[in-house]
Amino acid sequence: MAVDRRARSPLVAVFLTVFIDLVGFGIVIPLLPIYSETYGADERTLGLLMGSFSAMQLLFSPFWGKLSDRIGRRRVLLGGLIGTAVSYVAFAHASSLAALFVSRMLAGFFGANVATAQAYVADVTTPEDRARGMGLIGAAFGLGFTLGPWLGGELAGVDVRLPGYAAAALSAAAALYGAGRLREAPRTASARLETPGFGALREAFSDRRARLLYGLSLLSILAFSGFESMFTRFGLASFPEAYGLDVASAAAPTEAQLRGAAVLAGRYFAFIGVVSALVQGGLIRRLVPRFGETRLIVVGPAVLAVAFLLVAAAPHVSADPDVGWRLVLLGCVVMPFGFGLNNPALAGLISRAAPPDRQGARLGVSQSMGSLGRMLGPPALGTLFHVAGPSAPFLAAAGTLFAASAIAVFFRRRYGAEFARRDDHG
Repeated sequence: MAVDRRARSPLVAVFLTVFIDLVGFGIVIPLLPIYSETYGADERTLGLLMGSFSAMQLLFSPFWGKLSDRIGRRRVLLGGLIGTAVSYVAFAHASSLAALFVSRMLAGFFGANVATAQAYVADVTTPEDRARGMGLIGAAFGLGFTLGPWLGGELAGVDVRLPGYAAAALSAAAALYGAGRLREAPRTASARLETPGFGALREAFSDRRARLLYGLSLLSILAFSGFESMFTRFGLASFPEAYGLDVASAAAPTEAQLRGAAVLAGRYFAFIGVVSALVQGGLIRRLVPRFGETRLIVVGPAVLAVAFLLVAAAPHVSADPDVGWRLVLLGCVVMPFGFGLNNPALAGLISRAAPPDRQGARLGVSQSMGSLGRMLGPPALGTLFHVAGPSAPFLAAAGTLFAASAIAVFFRRRYGAEFARRDDHG
């Protein structure tokens, strides 16, 4: 049975909510070097700026979830979009590093309603259509990350305030659309959103399989989010020519040069996002039935680790910067394959390991692990960059991912047969 016509419009509004949340996360990435030059922020501070968004999401997801149980999903989703629009206007007008932190924290606070969006999908879909509805949220994640950095870079090339205005306009437009199309769905007591409070955490972590899978999710997202936050700084420090700068001006670039570098940075991230979306949307459908999810969670982090090693080695392989940059680009081609293989397989295993009546709680814990990784990764790897140099964050990320792959090998040996039997019996 397909999602009926009445449910389709509300699902579009939910899609827009999650999409704008991820656009907001990604739109700041190409602007980091501009902040560094304008406000004198080092890599540690930039990592904290990136992590502050996810920290607020982690802290306030339970609040928004419980509030949506009390006053309804529609009000929470619309209120979050309106608040997000305000936060991006503040972002556009920030004139100090402190103001930037406040605007990013506001965006994370109002954007902490992804779990509410997932609960709304569960409210308005039948059980047999739920996976399709949740797939919309997954598509919004991928599209938001792809377009966010691209939008931030392209608009910053014109005016550094334009990315904030564009994100605010998107949020306001989604709120207007939702006000007209989003209807409140009736909920039973059993349909209440289970946010990841201490009870849900205790229940989830009492299952050893879940502990291992959550650990894998945390390590993967921690490593990749650190890459997101430090890649542009790495490129400007090691390969300024690839960002339109010569070596002489790289130490003290003008704002116009940095805006040009932001355009290129956004395009690099968009390329990674497009390849990752193609892998997750197409290739993964063929690989899961053939190889199984427990194999893919071993291979995915290892491939991603190899990509990070290529990036880390690039400044050291040749005196010719063109040779080194080609190695960076090779790493950027390999990278989304690892990310695209790992994430869907890991999400599938987390879902399959949950009892049917605990899916909501386990989903909330999984979202919290993602926010925790995005909160910890940028400051940790930013500190490594500051202390040990541009290649250090990528070496550390590779080591983290190889550790994740080793844990996945243990998981496959211990639980692989159990999940294979489930596949055999449907």
